[in-house]
Amino acid sequence: MRRQNNIALIGMAGVGKSYIGEKIAAISNYEYMETDKLIAEQANQEGKRYHDLSDNDFLRIEKDVFMKMGDLSGKVIDTGASVIYDQDVMCKIAKIAHVVYINDSIDVIEGRFNARGLVPLMHIEDKTFEQLFVERKPLYEQYAQSIVTRNSFRNNDARLVAEQILEIVRDD
Repeated sequence: MRRQNNIALIGMAGVGKSYIGEKIAAISNYEYMETDKLIAEQANQEGKRYHDLSDNDFLRIEKDVFMKMGDLSGKVIDTGASVIYDQDVMCKIAKIAHVVYINDSIDVIEGRFNARGLVPLMHIEDKTFEQLFVERKPLYEQYAQSIVTRNSFRNNDARLVAEQILEIVRDD
């Protein structure tokens, strides 16, 4: 089965998946799709608040959202950072999109994460951000079809990363 014309962005919370996804949409014909919004909508339908979801509820709803995804085309999919914990979900994503892991240094990611305020983190269980980063990095690398690295010291970093991702998928 040939992958459809979609891009799925994976990476740590705070790496800039949303920002870069929006940049890709702004400079291309891709439409931005935020899966956390879909998860929040489904949680609301179940009478639950997104920020109050337990790890189990979040992961269950996240899986349900992805497994229900039908025929998509021309989307840049901003996945949640925890999506890599479910092999079925990652197989589904790989069938519908080119999976791109956005990487950056732990210090920069944690700084962005802290600056944006409260967001839920799955599988945190008394782990530091650094421990979570170390745990997740090999999973991101395992599922990625392409890896791009941000460089926050470069001017227009997000736009350059968006252009790099578009070049990668164009050549795919």
